[in-house]
Amino acid sequence: MKKILLVMLFASLTFTLLAQEEEENSRKGKIFFIPEIWMSFGNSTYIDLAPMVGYHIFDRLVVGLGPHYIYQSVKSTPYYPAYQSHSYGLKGFTRFSLLTNAEEWLPIKLFSELYVQGEYEGLSLENEYYVPPYNEEGRTMYHGFLVGGGVAQRIGMYNTITFTVLWDVTESYLSPYSNPVFRVGFNAFL
Repeated sequence: MKKILLVMLFASLTFTLLAQEEEENSRKGKIFFIPEIWMSFGNSTYIDLAPMVGYHIFDRLVVGLGPHYIYQSVKSTPYYPAYQSHSYGLKGFTRFSLLTNAEEWLPIKLFSELYVQGEYEGLSLENEYYVPPYNEEGRTMYHGFLVGGGVAQRIGMYNTITFTVLWDVTESYLSPYSNPVFRVGFNAFL
């Protein structure tokens, strides 16, 4: 509960501190799509689909929301039995750009933006694979909070490629992540 209040406090302070200056290339009021997909194949198959829709409240402040689905399949080994797992839920984030238009003053074009990001994720997990003693039927809800930051490089006027590093502050045994979480993404504006 303290973490939720801390995130809400941060968001409310951010709203009051933002200047509402209109720029010629402002993204304020723009909607964009994040087609988040992770895939891994082999003895262990992992497919993670989390498409999200984002909205620029201000040029520097972004919020986003979308469904999340994870499929895991592991082939049997002498040490572990084979299994398949389906997890699903909802994912949302808030991102605040600390620095924008960095390419204007950096000697080389490393990135356009530097940002901090917070995420909430609610996933329904199968008890049989996530909750000890690993033999009960039913599902359990995982509530995860990830915080971190990253850089974005603009491609054209609005679209961006992002490089993000997040930390799962929940640190629950239910978490589908191992810290740190690295993400590379593409934000396509509509």
